[in-house]
Amino acid sequence: MTSVAERTAYKGIVPREGEDGLYTQVWHAVAASTEVDAGKVIGKDFLGGRIVIFRAEDGTASVTSAYCPHMGADLSDGDVVGADLRCAFHHWQFNGEGVCTKTGSGDAIPRNARVFKFPTREKYGLIWAFNGEEPTYEVPSFSVPEEDLVFHPSRVLDVMAVTYCDPWEFMCNTADFNHIQVVHGVTMDDPNPVDSVEWDQWGFTYPFRGTTADGMRLDFKVSIVGTNVYREESEINGRRRFVLNPCTPTKFGQYDSYSVIGTLKGDTPEEMAAADEYNVWSKEFQNNLLADDVPIMNKMRFRPEMLTKSDLVLGRYLRFLRAFPRAHPARDFIS
Repeated sequence: MTSVAERTAYKGIVPREGEDGLYTQVWHAVAASTEVDAGKVIGKDFLGGRIVIFRAEDGTASVTSAYCPHMGADLSDGDVVGADLRCAFHHWQFNGEGVCTKTGSGDAIPRNARVFKFPTREKYGLIWAFNGEEPTYEVPSFSVPEEDLVFHPSRVLDVMAVTYCDPWEFMCNTADFNHIQVVHGVTMDDPNPVDSVEWDQWGFTYPFRGTTADGMRLDFKVSIVGTNVYREESEINGRRRFVLNPCTPTKFGQYDSYSVIGTLKGDTPEEMAAADEYNVWSKEFQNNLLADDVPIMNKMRFRPEMLTKSDLVLGRYLRFLRAFPRAHPARDFIS
């Protein structure tokens, strides 16, 4: 039997994001594309520190550490000059690769004058940054081309501005079949589809069919990519539905979340209007699912100590998480 002392000392089988100063090496959605106009810069909390997202005048988005190496001013107070980000304090300038290109005084540029450049992608209306010097995989995507979809990317504000847990804890819900049935009231055709789960280097995927408490049929194919992205391709109410829910650590024990909700485009104005209407309904449906989870996740102390037979997939995902690469090459730049 586990003693009280042993329970008190329990730290979990998966390291927390930011524990020992390290974070899992995954793609994070750090801003919606609409948050950063051409020639603009914004600042965000990220991985226990501070970053900036700026868009050059040609439209290229970049994500770098926020603090100027000259005296430490926050570059989100600066402006964009051509393709460079200019510090408000002394007009040092940095290009999209993080390299200092100019000092305001005209003095010679110090040899190591740079900010940390995060690998950056723009996809599905979101700006993504990878925790690492080089990405080890690409931004999660759907089985149909992006140009065939109409989607509404947004920050998940109406349900949760900040969630007080790690992204991987929230992702565990998708591996927790009991949770799907108990919390969300879904009757799964196969209550424990262990044999349907497919694993790869970056996560898992499985299909499931079920019925909601109000009788709506669900036909889902869900995935968890890495430690922080929920991906879904489904058919509900006669339309194909596409969902990405990436979660991004901001401060220790907290994360911010974005959501991409989409469906197939139509060929006529009437079909496009129907797609937009479906996306509005689909976002409300997704938000209701999140609203079921958030109050529980914000108060719980995640301690999966006593797993049972129905937790086999959850147990394997926890082992996957424990082995996932962790690093923080930007730590000295963003803190």
